[in-house]
Amino acid sequence: MYYTKKRRIKKGPIIVLGIIILVIILITVGINLYKKYTSDEYKLGKAGYSENEINEILKFDDKYITYAIDHKYEDDFIPLVQEKYFIWKNYKQYIKFIDEEYGNKKVDYSRVVSLVNVGANNDPYTNTKETNMDKGYAILVNKYTSLPEKYAPNDVVEMSNWYAYPGNRIRQEVYDAFKEMSEAAKEDGYTLIVNSSYRSYDEQKDIYDNYENNRGKEYADTYAARPDFSEHQTGLSLDIFSPGANMSNFADTETFKWLSENCYKYGFILRYPEGKEEITGYNYEAWHYRYLGKELAKKVYDSGLTYDEYYAYYLDD
Repeated sequence: MYYTKKRRIKKGPIIVLGIIILVIILITVGINLYKKYTSDEYKLGKAGYSENEINEILKFDDKYITYAIDHKYEDDFIPLVQEKYFIWKNYKQYIKFIDEEYGNKKVDYSRVVSLVNVGANNDPYTNTKETNMDKGYAILVNKYTSLPEKYAPNDVVEMSNWYAYPGNRIRQEVYDAFKEMSEAAKEDGYTLIVNSSYRSYDEQKDIYDNYENNRGKEYADTYAARPDFSEHQTGLSLDIFSPGANMSNFADTETFKWLSENCYKYGFILRYPEGKEEITGYNYEAWHYRYLGKELAKKVYDSGLTYDEYYAYYLDD
């Protein structure tokens, strides 16, 4: 009879293999745990954000994600960052304005972003700054941004009575652009006439003081600019009408329709549009047009924004 020897399995290698597998498992688990507890998802969860909110935040730029991780949960954070014209440097001002303006009411985030961006969350003529004159024809002038004290452009010329009522003056390039626009309007059957144009510091002061003395400061600030805060003082703005029209009826004319739809082609924009009074600080003025140059005017027109909003988002340094 023949007997086969039983092969004895050596336990040493098995134990070593088991240890290696265990070590690999522990390392894998450790790495996964490390990744989990150091991940942005985990940190955002610890900050108080829900899974859906975390998914939204992870779509943001890194600086916004870092902010959300480093700060306690803020329910206004996501809707603010998602606003098209959100500006990061204004974030604390957005939050402050929301707290002061809305309380427990539903927040209109588009309104918040627009008003804070242009400074209209403050009272007019408070927290003002001087405009950047290096911007040339793109300078911003409003109730929060002033011209240099008693500014006066040095290229103002007289306007012909063919294009304006007597006594009007404007900067040469603006005059040339208006003449081009006027001729184009005439070809389409419309007549444009300038009623008011460049005003010196003293002229603007007289107008403002007259409003204030007769109707009070609140009325004056609604319908006129203070000197050094006036677009007319820049020499870049024109009040344009059609013959026989006035402030009360010009918006109802076909001439206004043509002007509002075509002015950008010649470098102008409607400066104080209807429905934007809270942003511009002025009542709707269908007759007030601001010269920016053709390229910038088209960009502003296409954006649908007021110039205050456009400047804050695209041009402010």
